[in-house]
Amino acid sequence: MFRRLTNALRRLWLRPSASSPPDRQSLPGGTEPAAAPRRSRASVAEEPSPAARHGTSRPRRPAARIVAHGAAPHTGKRKKSRRAAATQTRFYDLHDDFRAPNRWEPGDPLDLEDKEVGDVWMFTAGRPVNPPGPLHIPNEARATPLDFSLAGAGLTPVVHPRVAAVFARLAPEDVQLIPVDIEGQPEPYFLVVATRLIRCVDESACLEIHRYGPGDGVPARVGQYRSVRGLRIDPNQVGRARVFRPWGWPVTLVVSEAVKEALEKEGVTGARFTPVTETRH
Repeated sequence: MFRRLTNALRRLWLRPSASSPPDRQSLPGGTEPAAAPRRSRASVAEEPSPAARHGTSRPRRPAARIVAHGAAPHTGKRKKSRRAAATQTRFYDLHDDFRAPNRWEPGDPLDLEDKEVGDVWMFTAGRPVNPPGPLHIPNEARATPLDFSLAGAGLTPVVHPRVAAVFARLAPEDVQLIPVDIEGQPEPYFLVVATRLIRCVDESACLEIHRYGPGDGVPARVGQYRSVRGLRIDPNQVGRARVFRPWGWPVTLVVSEAVKEALEKEGVTGARFTPVTETRH
Protein backbone atom coordinates (compact mmCIF):
# COMPACT_ATOMS: atom_id res chain seq x y z
CA MET A 1 0.00 0.00 0.00
CA PHE A 2 2.71 2.45 1.00
CA ARG A 3 4.78 1.57 -2.11
CA ARG A 4 1.81 2.16 -4.43
CA LEU A 5 1.11 5.51 -2.80
CA THR A 6 4.76 6.51 -3.15
CA ASN A 7 4.82 5.58 -6.84
CA ALA A 8 1.58 7.46 -7.45
CA LEU A 9 2.99 10.58 -5.84
CA ARG A 10 6.18 10.22 -7.89
CA ARG A 11 4.21 10.00 -11.14
CA LEU A 12 2.09 12.96 -10.11
CA TRP A 13 5.22 14.98 -9.35
CA LEU A 14 6.89 14.13 -12.67
CA ARG A 15 3.79 14.90 -14.71
CA PRO A 16 3.94 18.31 -16.45
CA SER A 17 1.35 20.79 -15.26
CA ALA A 18 -1.68 21.31 -17.48
CA SER A 19 -1.11 25.05 -17.30
CA SER A 20 2.52 24.82 -18.48
CA PRO A 21 3.16 26.42 -21.89
CA PRO A 22 4.00 23.99 -24.71
CA ASP A 23 7.55 23.70 -25.93
CA ARG A 24 8.37 26.30 -28.58
CA GLN A 25 9.12 24.93 -32.04
CA SER A 26 11.86 26.29 -34.29
CA LEU A 27 10.90 29.18 -36.51
CA PRO A 28 10.83 28.79 -40.29
CA GLY A 29 14.32 28.92 -41.67
CA GLY A 30 15.84 27.49 -38.53
CA THR A 31 16.39 30.92 -36.90
CA GLU A 32 15.45 29.61 -33.47
CA PRO A 33 16.17 26.13 -32.17
CA ALA A 34 13.43 24.13 -30.58
CA ALA A 35 13.34 24.19 -26.84
CA ALA A 36 14.91 21.28 -25.04
CA PRO A 37 12.47 18.70 -23.74
CA ARG A 38 11.23 19.36 -20.21
CA ARG A 39 13.04 17.44 -17.52
CA SER A 40 11.76 16.40 -14.18
CA ARG A 41 13.24 17.78 -10.96
CA ALA A 42 14.49 14.33 -10.14
CA SER A 43 16.46 14.07 -13.36
CA VAL A 44 17.91 17.52 -12.91
CA ALA A 45 18.98 16.66 -9.39
CA GLU A 46 20.65 13.45 -10.59
CA GLU A 47 22.52 15.14 -13.44
CA PRO A 48 25.96 16.45 -12.45
CA SER A 49 26.54 20.18 -12.63
CA PRO A 50 28.74 21.65 -15.41
CA ALA A 51 31.48 22.33 -12.90
CA ALA A 52 31.40 18.74 -11.69
CA ARG A 53 31.49 17.42 -15.23
CA HIS A 54 34.65 19.37 -16.03
CA GLY A 55 36.27 18.61 -12.67
CA THR A 56 36.35 22.23 -11.55
CA SER A 57 34.57 24.07 -8.79
CA ARG A 58 33.48 27.68 -8.66
CA PRO A 59 33.02 29.60 -5.41
CA ARG A 60 29.40 30.16 -4.60
CA ARG A 61 28.22 33.74 -4.70
CA PRO A 62 26.65 34.97 -1.47
CA ALA A 63 22.89 35.12 -1.60
CA ALA A 64 21.62 38.58 -2.38
CA ARG A 65 19.07 40.08 0.00
CA ILE A 66 15.95 41.19 -1.82
CA VAL A 67 14.15 44.26 -0.51
CA ALA A 68 10.83 45.39 -1.90
CA HIS A 69 10.92 48.58 -3.92
CA GLY A 70 10.61 51.57 -1.62
CA ALA A 71 11.14 49.55 1.56
CA ALA A 72 14.09 49.95 3.89
CA PRO A 73 16.06 46.95 5.14
CA HIS A 74 14.95 45.65 8.52
CA THR A 75 18.37 46.30 10.03
CA GLY A 76 18.07 49.96 9.06
CA LYS A 77 14.79 50.25 10.92
CA ARG A 78 16.35 48.65 13.97
CA LYS A 79 19.27 51.05 13.90
CA LYS A 80 16.93 53.98 13.41
CA SER A 81 14.80 52.98 16.39
CA ARG A 82 17.92 52.54 18.52
CA ARG A 83 19.13 56.00 17.56
CA ALA A 84 15.72 57.47 18.37
CA ALA A 85 15.71 55.79 21.78
CA ALA A 86 19.25 56.98 22.48
CA THR A 87 18.39 60.62 21.70
CA GLN A 88 15.06 60.64 23.54
CA THR A 89 14.99 63.24 26.33
CA ARG A 90 14.89 61.89 29.87
CA PHE A 91 12.80 63.56 32.56
CA TYR A 92 12.87 63.50 36.35
CA ASP A 93 10.61 64.21 39.29
CA LEU A 94 12.32 66.99 41.25
CA HIS A 95 11.36 66.82 44.91
CA ASP A 96 12.60 67.25 48.48
CA ASP A 97 15.52 65.20 49.70
CA PHE A 98 14.33 64.10 53.13
CA ARG A 99 17.78 62.66 53.81
CA ALA A 100 19.44 66.09 53.68
CA PRO A 101 21.12 66.98 56.99
CA ASN A 102 19.76 70.00 58.88
CA ARG A 103 16.74 70.00 56.62
CA TRP A 104 14.36 72.83 57.36
CA GLU A 105 10.62 72.89 56.67
CA PRO A 106 9.44 76.26 55.38
CA GLY A 107 5.78 77.20 55.65
CA ASP A 108 3.52 78.64 52.96
CA PRO A 109 4.47 82.08 51.60
CA LEU A 110 2.69 84.97 53.31
CA ASP A 111 1.91 88.52 52.28
CA LEU A 112 2.76 91.68 54.22
CA GLU A 113 -0.21 91.06 56.52
CA ASP A 114 1.01 87.53 57.32
CA LYS A 115 -1.83 85.97 55.34
CA GLU A 116 -1.58 83.15 52.85
CA VAL A 117 -1.81 84.22 49.24
CA GLY A 118 -4.62 82.71 47.19
CA ASP A 119 -5.41 79.02 47.62
CA VAL A 120 -2.93 76.44 48.82
CA TRP A 121 -2.20 75.19 45.25
CA MET A 122 -1.80 78.65 43.71
CA PHE A 123 1.88 78.21 42.88
CA THR A 124 1.75 74.54 41.89
CA ALA A 125 -1.24 74.36 39.55
CA GLY A 126 0.89 74.41 36.38
CA ARG A 127 -0.14 77.87 35.19
CA PRO A 128 1.21 81.45 35.49
CA VAL A 129 0.14 83.56 38.47
CA ASN A 130 -0.46 87.25 38.79
CA PRO A 131 2.33 88.91 40.79
CA PRO A 132 1.02 88.75 44.35
CA GLY A 133 3.21 91.53 45.74
CA PRO A 134 5.92 91.21 48.42
CA LEU A 135 6.06 87.75 49.99
CA HIS A 136 7.95 86.30 52.92
CA ILE A 137 8.42 82.95 54.68
CA PRO A 138 8.78 82.93 58.48
CA ASN A 139 11.90 81.33 59.94
CA GLU A 140 11.66 81.71 63.67
CA ALA A 141 14.24 79.01 64.31
CA ARG A 142 16.72 80.86 62.10
CA ALA A 143 17.46 77.61 60.31
CA THR A 144 19.73 77.77 57.29
CA PRO A 145 17.59 77.29 54.17
CA LEU A 146 18.59 74.62 51.69
CA ASP A 147 19.13 75.50 48.05
CA PHE A 148 15.89 73.67 47.16
CA SER A 149 12.87 73.10 49.38
CA LEU A 150 9.15 72.50 49.07
CA ALA A 151 7.27 74.98 51.20
CA GLY A 152 4.03 74.52 53.09
CA ALA A 153 0.98 72.40 52.33
CA GLY A 154 1.08 73.46 48.69
CA LEU A 155 4.61 72.07 48.23
CA THR A 156 5.77 75.27 46.54
CA PRO A 157 9.41 75.09 45.35
CA VAL A 158 11.61 77.65 47.13
CA VAL A 159 15.12 78.03 45.74
CA HIS A 160 18.38 79.89 46.27
CA PRO A 161 19.21 82.64 43.73
CA ARG A 162 21.81 80.49 41.96
CA VAL A 163 19.21 77.75 41.52
CA ALA A 164 16.78 80.30 40.15
CA ALA A 165 19.50 81.35 37.69
CA VAL A 166 19.65 77.77 36.32
CA PHE A 167 15.89 77.74 35.69
CA ALA A 168 16.03 81.21 34.12
CA ARG A 169 18.84 80.15 31.79
CA LEU A 170 17.59 76.73 30.71
CA ALA A 171 13.80 77.07 30.90
CA PRO A 172 12.85 80.75 30.62
CA GLU A 173 9.58 79.93 28.81
CA ASP A 174 8.57 77.24 31.32
CA VAL A 175 8.89 78.97 34.68
CA GLN A 176 7.91 82.10 36.58
CA LEU A 177 10.33 83.20 39.30
CA ILE A 178 8.76 85.15 42.15
CA PRO A 179 10.98 86.76 44.83
CA VAL A 180 10.31 85.81 48.43
CA ASP A 181 12.10 86.95 51.59
CA ILE A 182 13.11 84.33 54.12
CA GLU A 183 13.37 85.60 57.64
CA GLY A 184 16.99 85.97 58.68
CA GLN A 185 18.43 85.74 55.13
CA PRO A 186 20.17 88.77 53.60
CA GLU A 187 19.24 87.95 50.00
CA PRO A 188 15.85 87.10 48.47
CA TYR A 189 15.00 83.54 47.50
CA PHE A 190 12.57 82.64 44.73
CA LEU A 191 9.39 80.65 44.26
CA VAL A 192 9.58 78.48 41.12
CA VAL A 193 6.20 78.39 39.36
CA ALA A 194 6.02 75.86 36.51
CA THR A 195 3.73 77.49 33.96
CA ARG A 196 3.08 74.42 31.79
CA LEU A 197 0.54 71.68 32.50
CA ILE A 198 1.01 68.82 30.02
CA ARG A 199 -1.04 65.69 29.38
CA CYS A 200 1.78 63.16 29.35
CA VAL A 201 1.19 60.52 32.05
CA ASP A 202 1.85 57.07 30.59
CA GLU A 203 -0.80 55.14 32.49
CA SER A 204 0.24 51.76 31.09
CA ALA A 205 3.81 52.25 32.40
CA CYS A 206 2.90 53.48 35.90
CA LEU A 207 2.83 50.98 38.73
CA GLU A 208 -0.60 52.01 39.99
CA ILE A 209 -3.13 54.73 39.19
CA HIS A 210 -6.48 55.68 40.73
CA ARG A 211 -8.76 58.36 39.28
CA TYR A 212 -11.35 60.59 40.86
CA GLY A 213 -14.86 59.45 40.05
CA PRO A 214 -18.26 61.13 40.23
CA GLY A 215 -18.85 59.63 43.68
CA ASP A 216 -15.66 60.99 45.27
CA GLY A 217 -17.19 64.36 46.10
CA VAL A 218 -14.70 66.43 44.07
CA PRO A 219 -16.53 67.27 40.81
CA ALA A 220 -13.76 69.56 39.57
CA ARG A 221 -11.27 66.69 39.65
CA VAL A 222 -13.28 63.90 38.06
CA GLY A 223 -10.99 62.09 35.62
CA GLN A 224 -7.83 63.38 37.27
CA TYR A 225 -5.57 61.18 39.35
CA ARG A 226 -6.37 60.57 42.98
CA SER A 227 -3.12 58.67 43.46
CA VAL A 228 -0.20 57.69 41.26
CA ARG A 229 2.48 55.18 42.23
CA GLY A 230 5.58 54.75 40.09
CA LEU A 231 4.89 57.74 37.84
CA ARG A 232 5.95 57.40 34.21
CA ILE A 233 5.39 59.95 31.46
CA ASP A 234 5.46 59.77 27.68
CA PRO A 235 8.27 62.14 26.57
CA ASN A 236 6.79 62.26 23.06
CA GLN A 237 3.92 64.33 24.48
CA VAL A 238 6.15 66.89 26.17
CA GLY A 239 7.39 68.84 23.16
CA ARG A 240 10.17 71.32 23.92
CA ALA A 241 9.28 71.94 27.57
CA ARG A 242 12.04 71.46 30.12
CA VAL A 243 10.04 72.18 33.26
CA PHE A 244 6.34 71.35 33.71
CA ARG A 245 3.69 69.63 35.77
CA PRO A 246 1.78 66.58 34.50
CA TRP A 247 -1.91 67.10 33.87
CA GLY A 248 -4.00 65.26 36.41
CA TRP A 249 -1.08 64.98 38.83
CA PRO A 250 0.35 68.52 39.24
CA VAL A 251 1.83 67.73 42.64
CA THR A 252 4.88 66.51 40.71
CA LEU A 253 7.44 68.96 39.32
CA VAL A 254 9.12 67.44 36.26
CA VAL A 255 12.44 68.67 34.86
CA SER A 256 14.50 67.57 31.87
CA GLU A 257 17.86 65.86 32.10
CA ALA A 258 19.59 69.10 31.06
CA VAL A 259 18.10 70.93 34.06
CA LYS A 260 18.93 68.02 36.36
CA GLU A 261 22.56 67.94 35.27
CA ALA A 262 22.91 71.71 35.61
CA LEU A 263 21.54 71.63 39.17
CA GLU A 264 23.83 68.75 40.09
CA LYS A 265 26.79 70.65 38.66
CA GLU A 266 25.88 73.56 40.94
CA GLY A 267 25.96 71.21 43.92
CA VAL A 268 22.40 72.10 44.88
CA THR A 269 21.38 70.96 48.37
CA GLY A 270 17.95 69.61 49.25
CA ALA A 271 17.06 68.34 45.76
CA ARG A 272 16.41 64.76 44.77
CA PHE A 273 15.66 63.36 41.31
CA THR A 274 13.56 60.32 40.46
CA PRO A 275 13.38 59.19 36.80
CA VAL A 276 9.91 59.27 35.21
CA THR A 277 10.86 58.11 31.70
CA GLU A 278 12.50 54.76 32.48
CA THR A 279 10.60 51.73 31.18
CA ARG A 280 11.33 49.54 34.18
CA HIS A 281 10.65 50.09 37.86
